Amino acid sequence: MTDKYSWDSRWYLFVTVRISGVYHLFAMKTPKHILRKVFNVVLIVAAYGFLAYILYNFDGYPALFAHFRSVGIAEWCCLVAAVLLIPVNILCEAWKWRYLLKDIAPMGIAEAQRQVYLGFVGAFLTPERLGDYPTRVTRISDKSVWLPAITLGFIGTMALSTVNITGGTLSLLLSGINITGVSRRTTFIVACCLLLFFIVCIFLLPLLAKWIINRRKAKGHKIENANGERTITALLCALAQFSPSEFPILVWMSLCRYIVYATQLLLVLIFCGVSLAPSQYAVVIPVHYLFVSITPTVAAADAAVRGSVGAAVFSYFTPNTAGVVIAAVVLWLLNSMIPMFIGSFMQKKSE
Repeated sequence: MTDKYSWDSRWYLFVTVRISGVYHLFAMKTPKHILRKVFNVVLIVAAYGFLAYILYNFDGYPALFAHFRSVGIAEWCCLVAAVLLIPVNILCEAWKWRYLLKDIAPMGIAEAQRQVYLGFVGAFLTPERLGDYPTRVTRISDKSVWLPAITLGFIGTMALSTVNITGGTLSLLLSGINITGVSRRTTFIVACCLLLFFIVCIFLLPLLAKWIINRRKAKGHKIENANGERTITALLCALAQFSPSEFPILVWMSLCRYIVYATQLLLVLIFCGVSLAPSQYAVVIPVHYLFVSITPTVAAADAAVRGSVGAAVFSYFTPNTAGVVIAAVVLWLLNSMIPMFIGSFMQKKSE
């Protein structure tokens, strides 16, 4: 199943690139306001089209429906609780997004949530969810802050990756799970190198941005703040304004969302009949998220990737791999399809 979805993702990426080329050709002779509306429609239609294609080719419906018919009231309550955590998940991300943009594009928490929901539409179509932040910023009327906002968004992603790598590596070392054939010592060294890389980037990037800006000032170039121009200087200003002391705050915010994610997975696993001891849940869920986060994919193929990774990781503790795969599909529906559906109604703010 993974190979099929991998081929589907490559094929869809090819089609997306072709659509992008047609878009740029069309952009040369079309008014911008019409162009934006056409692009939004194409983006939403493409997202729903690929979603329909994935659901049409999913071959696990018999097992999925058979399980739904056999679950009890307690299991259904777990699923309802996981659904109710969707807005909490979005709220945590909106909280971090609003904090990141507080200096260049202040907004209320409601608007931040709208932008996060809209980002799911772009993330659904792109490898590694790279379209998330570029789609979010289309609701910001001041285009000069788009590039800085996207840059700060990826700094927020680095904070979440720090939480993923730290929690997953510690759990991996404690659990003895080894699905890669790599020794614990090598795993620990690689994780430490990745964390060190993130920390160095967080401290060096603002310093590098300040150094470049000072060099431009020394040469007589006019330097404006991030709200004053649309060039690369806006990006440098945004990085220069970011304080490394804020990174622990971003890590804390990311940890809150990580806990919500983990709780949702726990509830869905219980709903799907995957029974483990509490200590086993505490160890295997971070390991699962670690391997999912480092596996190249697109949001539309998350169900296949998460199912494959989950079956490999959870097989150390339970033979119910079918339940794990079903849980991955259900969690994908909750955290990808539903937010994407809501985001498709979040139109760009009028200027």
